[in-house]
Order: sequence, then C-alpha cells, then structure tokens
Amino acid sequence: MLGNVWDWCWDVYDAEVYGEYRVLRSGGWFDEHWSCRASVRRRSHPSLRIDDVGFRVVRSR
Repeated sequence: MLGNVWDWCWDVYDAEVYGEYRVLRSGGWFDEHWSCRASVRRRSHPSLRIDDVGFRVVRSR
C-alpha cells in the first residue's frame, strides 16, 4: 500500500511546535520515489486538502 496516497494519521506531529498538525506517512503518487517508504513522514494541518492524501479505516476487535 506504500506510494498510493499519504496516510493521514491521528498522531500529532509535535504539539509544542506545530499545534494541531497531524502526521502523514508513506508517500503519495505525486512524490519522489524515495518518499514511498513506511519510515517517511511529514506534517499537515487537519483542514488542509491535498490530492494525494488519504486515510485508512481501522477498527478494533
């Protein structure tokens, strides 16, 4: 699933510095090939809309 879209996560990037910014992980279709890895992350404000950002629905058992 890496490289399809950036995964928007509920994790806060760094609350003391960036406030409400959330973590984006794993790279998107519009990015360089090196960014399509599970270890890559960047930040985004929850209200920002970007074409290559999505999310995964997860449920607990």
